[in-house]
Amino acid sequence: MLLRDQAQQYKELHAPQRSSYLGTLCRNFIKYVAPSLMMLVLFSLAVMSFSSEPATAAPQGFEQELSTHHKAAPSEQPKGFSANNMRRASPQGFGIEQSTSPNTVKGVLHNAKSNDYVVLEGTFIAPTEKSQHTYRFADAAGDTIEVDISESNNATAPQPNTKYYLWGMVSRDWFSTSINVIEFTPIG
Repeated sequence: MLLRDQAQQYKELHAPQRSSYLGTLCRNFIKYVAPSLMMLVLFSLAVMSFSSEPATAAPQGFEQELSTHHKAAPSEQPKGFSANNMRRASPQGFGIEQSTSPNTVKGVLHNAKSNDYVVLEGTFIAPTEKSQHTYRFADAAGDTIEVDISESNNATAPQPNTKYYLWGMVSRDWFSTSINVIEFTPIG
C-alpha cells in the first residue's frame, strides 16, 4: 500500500499539467499557422527582390551593329551596347580589350581565372606523356602551357612547326593551369 501511494504522488508531481485553452491555442498556432506565414513572407521577399532588380544588361565588350536604315533613338538603345563604334569587339577579358593581338602564355598563367576564354598565337609541341590529345603550346616569347585538344572542333591533329591561332577556355586548379581547346586554325 505504501508503495502504491508513493507511485501516485510521484505521478501527480511529474505528470504533465493539463494545458489551458491558451496553451493549446499557442501550440496549434506554432504547429499549423506559423509555417504557412513563414512561407508567405519568404515568397513575398523573393517576389520583391526580383521586381526591384534592374534589367540585366548585355555583357560588356559586345557592341551592336546598327544598319543605316534602322537606327534606334539613344533612349531606345539597349543598355550594355554602344552604337558609336561600328566594329565588332571581342569579349572583355584580361588584356584582349586593350589590343587586337592575342593573349600571351605568360598573361594566361599569371592573370587568367578558370573558365576565362583566351586566344593564343603560337606552335604546338609534341604530345605529352599524359595523352595523345594533350600538347604543350608555345607562344612567340617561348613560354609554354599545356593544352587539351580532345574537345576541339578540329578533325586533324596539329602539325609541328606550324603557327596556329588557338581559341580555348582556361582550366585552373591549385597546382596547374591548362587550356581546353575549342578550336585551332593555322595562320596564313
